[in-house]
Amino acid sequence: MIKNKTSLFLAVVVGLVAILGCRQLTQSSGNESNGSKTYTAAGKEWKSYDLDQTDLKLDLPASPEDKTPQLPASSKDIFSAMRIYALHDKDFEVSATELVPTGKRKWQIKDLADTNMTALKRQLPDLTYTLDVASDTNAKYNGSFTKNGKNFDLRGCCVYKKAGPARVWAIFTLYPKDNTDARSAAQRVIDSVVFKNSTEECK
Repeated sequence: MIKNKTSLFLAVVVGLVAILGCRQLTQSSGNESNGSKTYTAAGKEWKSYDLDQTDLKLDLPASPEDKTPQLPASSKDIFSAMRIYALHDKDFEVSATELVPTGKRKWQIKDLADTNMTALKRQLPDLTYTLDVASDTNAKYNGSFTKNGKNFDLRGCCVYKKAGPARVWAIFTLYPKDNTDARSAAQRVIDSVVFKNSTEECK
């Protein structure tokens, strides 16, 4: 019973991570047919951002927004804190999340990573993905989906830092499959991610 309850809390919290971080895309992508609504590299001023109240640092073409909701009271025995940051630039999306486990439960990286994808599939029913579990602390995402007739790719990672201070990080990038500027931007974001006090990489 306790295990089932814990799994439910995990699904709720990580579900928030996946849905809030990528809400703009799941709600609106594919509705714009005008080329001006497509991400382009022109005029971008890339900077390195230390995300406030997290151990995350990454390069982005614009300032991210803090999308952190109130942590559900029912999950506070499992996670003591959560931060969600997102960047929405037309049809290009980045989501970066940090969860702080309380240590009362040891997670499996596959469970954490799959829960993220399960949550996204509720918004994007045709999402298909592969999970490259590089270790018991690092999993890479590669996925694709169609939204309103437009083909998108998803890339990112899920990292579980077990040693104190413990952290769970999830990074997503989503972009149109045929947009080379957005694809290059996603790669730059992923290559730049730094997990502080950790040797893990997202790339």
